[in-house]
Amino acid sequence: MKQTVNIGEMIKKVLEDKNLSAAWLAKRLNNSRTNGHKIIHEKKFNDIKFLIEVSIATGHNFLQDLAQITDKEIEYAKNPKQ
Repeated sequence: MKQTVNIGEMIKKVLEDKNLSAAWLAKRLNNSRTNGHKIIHEKKFNDIKFLIEVSIATGHNFLQDLAQITDKEIEYAKNPKQ
């Protein structure tokens, strides 16, 4: 049951839900506007510290989202026939 997790899509949805733009996020992170758009189109994040910074900037805990997905994957691995 492996899920493909697109962090950029998760960030984009939170920004949309809060009526915030990629440019707003880039500014909050002291980054360029272009990097703000790269963030929401990024499929893989290798930098947990950066994801924590995005969580703080947006007021949304993306690590908790990932933990919930991981918990589901662990449960499925324990009982793959369910």
